[in-house]
Amino acid sequence: MTATICPPSESQLSLPALPSAAILKIVRDRAIAKTQRERQQEELLDERELYAATIRHKLTGLCTLTQYFNFCRCGHEKIFRTCKCCGAVEQFEYQCSIKWCPRCQWKLGLAREKVITAWAEQVTQPKHLVLTQRNFKTLTPAKLREHTRNLAKFRRSLAFREVSGGCVTVEVTNEQHGWHLHSHWLCDVRFLDMPEVSRTWGKLVGQEFAIVKVKDVRQREYLREVSKYVAKPADLAGWEAEHLNEFVHAVRGRRFFFTFGSLFHAGPAIRRALRADKAQAACESCGAWEFRYENELSATLHEAAKHAPSGRARFKRTLQLSGR
Repeated sequence: MTATICPPSESQLSLPALPSAAILKIVRDRAIAKTQRERQQEELLDERELYAATIRHKLTGLCTLTQYFNFCRCGHEKIFRTCKCCGAVEQFEYQCSIKWCPRCQWKLGLAREKVITAWAEQVTQPKHLVLTQRNFKTLTPAKLREHTRNLAKFRRSLAFREVSGGCVTVEVTNEQHGWHLHSHWLCDVRFLDMPEVSRTWGKLVGQEFAIVKVKDVRQREYLREVSKYVAKPADLAGWEAEHLNEFVHAVRGRRFFFTFGSLFHAGPAIRRALRADKAQAACESCGAWEFRYENELSATLHEAAKHAPSGRARFKRTLQLSGR
């Protein structure tokens, strides 16, 4: 999980008495590197970069959520990892891990896909079910909570009595005809009574019946559907600014992926096994495992403090005041 690191405010921070030449050189080098990153030509950026830039531009001046500012930092700020053993420093791009960030969605979807794949190896009768409902005008947190409750009620209904387990992911779209919610289910079941499924789901969403569809999936093509993002990056970038802002506020803190039955019970063990197989990144210089993570400002001060032993005490007090 990526930790959010907030830089200290100017009122909290005072520079220690360090050699001016050392500080100026470090700051100048960092500033040049940052300017070079920001001046990259758009044609050199991949689609995720373009989508993120479009979303950021549309939300500027509209969205004031802390989550939005973390999104703006994603890929544009550096996180510095310093080995506590040998002092070796490595740089990484800051990642916000927000569910609608075009930069981070692939990573979240990949982690989800790995869990589903491990579980699906034990499933002999996978079915891909899609549930839809009518479009509506305004997307709100209350509307999403209502949809989540309806999904839970549907899982407990008689229409789902033969399903032993699976998962569901919710997708949000807006194609100029209002907001549309639909869900993709991966179910371990031999047979589903689709007329009953349609009536049951329709009653839950206030319709006489609902459009639903199911298909038997024995290959891996279903993984892309059930591992989907909450909204496609291309769709997000194409929405009007007001709709985009409405979406960001509505989905904050909401879950869009759920497991149930056999997958719910097997999930923790599968995740532990996946973490155990994942190679941990040790220090390339000495092989140690303990690190200090900092933002660019804090890392610059730490580096500058090395040139002035007498300023270390004051520097430590500065970090304490800034919450480091």
